[in-house]
Amino acid sequence: MTPGKRYAYYALVVLTLLNLLNYVDRYIFAALIPYIKADTGFSDAQLGLVGSAFTYVYTVCSPLFGYLGDRYRRGRLIGVGIVIWSLATAGAGWARSFGQLLVSRSAVGIGEANYATIAPGLLSDFFVKTRRGMVMSIFFATIPIGTAIGFGAGGILGAPEYLGWRHTLYLVGLPGLLTAAAAWMMAEPERGAMDADEAKTATPGFVDGYRVLLRNRGYMYGCLGYAAVTFAVGALVFWAPEWLTTDKNITPGTANAILAACVVGGGLTGTLVGGAIGDWLITRGVRGAYFWVCGGGAILAAPFCLIMLMTTNTVVYAGSIFMGVTLVLSGNGPVNALLVNMVPSNLRTTALGFAVVIIHLLGDGLSVSLVGMISTWIHGSAAAMPHLVMQLGRIFHINPGAQSLSMALLVMPLSLIVGGVLYFIGATTTEGQRT
Repeated sequence: MTPGKRYAYYALVVLTLLNLLNYVDRYIFAALIPYIKADTGFSDAQLGLVGSAFTYVYTVCSPLFGYLGDRYRRGRLIGVGIVIWSLATAGAGWARSFGQLLVSRSAVGIGEANYATIAPGLLSDFFVKTRRGMVMSIFFATIPIGTAIGFGAGGILGAPEYLGWRHTLYLVGLPGLLTAAAAWMMAEPERGAMDADEAKTATPGFVDGYRVLLRNRGYMYGCLGYAAVTFAVGALVFWAPEWLTTDKNITPGTANAILAACVVGGGLTGTLVGGAIGDWLITRGVRGAYFWVCGGGAILAAPFCLIMLMTTNTVVYAGSIFMGVTLVLSGNGPVNALLVNMVPSNLRTTALGFAVVIIHLLGDGLSVSLVGMISTWIHGSAAAMPHLVMQLGRIFHINPGAQSLSMALLVMPLSLIVGGVLYFIGATTTEGQRT
């Protein structure tokens, strides 16, 4: 039995607030990188590996939680995940070596994989298909807000003259332990009850479920487009505080303040407007509406990402960050709505878990460490800069010797264009035409 409309909105509020905490825990680490680097001496390559380790553990665990989420009570599974990520976040503050930091941040990936895989599928069973674009946009609006809080809190509290990076991680990690009970006690809606047009079938086995997903062309193009966009966004979000500090010559506090303002303002606007546009287009019979919103946002964001790397004018690069974030995050709600709408209700959590594997294996799991390695390589080649790097620097008005992260982040606009094209192809598939 599915709870009533009032309870559905209660579930939306609870799951959205928990998702906010999820993203604060996830992204505050990026804001703390300048302080961690100064305190420990870890290189960009090492810290990039820490970021990627989190992502790879998150990715590997997602199919397991996808399988469990389609078969067991989802609220209780989520409660366990919250406890894991909270303890691991606080544990990173205790780390006294690179290995300990690597392990603790990797463990955060276990708990957050649980939540990110299970929560959207649980939420979708409270609302009808034509409302899910906006519902998912509200749920995923916590990405820019949580990221902004993470950047703002990390930039201020992480400074040595305040709490320092270790105590900041203690502070943001432990509150999660108090919220796990809310998820544990949440009612379990009937799977597929809000999809009246769907024929009820038995939940397929592990292997058969993935066969169904791999044969769904719309779903696969949606995942690949999402991966390309995540490649760009993940690299920017992780490296932005360090990039602004070193390449734009501003303080960590100022860098995180700019990012917090751009991410919360642009991200919240883009996420909510994108969901509203997607639902509006669907109610007017536009085929592949969610795909078109996602693809258009990605391609329009690309030039702004390029401008922010090229310019040294504070107003211009801050404005470009704002516009880029607004446009690229306009697809946040629609992409998650289309992923759940294109698959059977008894495979939704499995589908979201598999999507997590694809978007992070090919997305930020690759880009975060890749950007760190490229930056470290360019910085180490300052005395004998490769000709290709010098040429690219001239074309894009970037000084490779002083702006190695800007050079490495040139992968962003390219991946956004690729993502937009993949979304547009997905809109033309049989499955995509039904979203």
